[in-house]
Amino acid sequence: MKNRLVAHRGDMTTYPENSLLAFTKAAHLGFKHIELDVQLSSDHVPIVMHDPCLKRTTGIDQQVTQLPADKLASYKLKYQNNLSCESHGLLQIATLEQTIDQLNIFSDINLFVEVKRESIDYFDLEIVMKPILKAVSHAKFTVVIISFVTEVLWYVQERKTHPVGWVLKKYNDEYREIAESIQPEYLYCNVKKISDPSKLWEGDWQWALYDVKDPKKARNLLEQGVDLIETGDIVKLTNSEYFQ
Repeated sequence: MKNRLVAHRGDMTTYPENSLLAFTKAAHLGFKHIELDVQLSSDHVPIVMHDPCLKRTTGIDQQVTQLPADKLASYKLKYQNNLSCESHGLLQIATLEQTIDQLNIFSDINLFVEVKRESIDYFDLEIVMKPILKAVSHAKFTVVIISFVTEVLWYVQERKTHPVGWVLKKYNDEYREIAESIQPEYLYCNVKKISDPSKLWEGDWQWALYDVKDPKKARNLLEQGVDLIETGDIVKLTNSEYFQ
């Protein structure tokens, strides 16, 4: 069962989310699936960061898209669990390429790389996707490109470089038709939008539901046929009786 859990932004409850340390810890805990987010710097370098603004994760009120990669590298990620930064340290913002290099010692993982809409809106699809695909091209493990943005999936599918996953904004008949036209390898959806997990849309895809932090609920969802559960609290699930 543990092999069907996805580490959301790595071990984000112990370490700063989307940090090299969070990803490495998740892999060492035995997680085969890890998810991260990518924004683009002003000089078109893929940066591992969820928010378009640095305020929440660094305390600095600036936009990722408006700063060059070398400037971003000088900023540190903060712990989000009320621990003292002085006691527990700070970590550097990483590029996607650095993250791939760090994780290349784990050849048996699947890395879900979520391309964020904000960077595509600020630049354009081609400018965002070219450096992302270049950065992941030397991965020694499986990389899955995921996004809310359907154009991202079509871009990757046309080039036949990686499997793709669509993150659903809605779970309804309209979105089911779009999913059937895209035929992604994965469908991602917030668990709160699913009324009956035992009756998910059938297709040649795998379902990943997020963000599930309760171990018993996660186990029940997997037993109902959900393929993958993405969680932001991998330590809690790992240590629970339901995943021993």
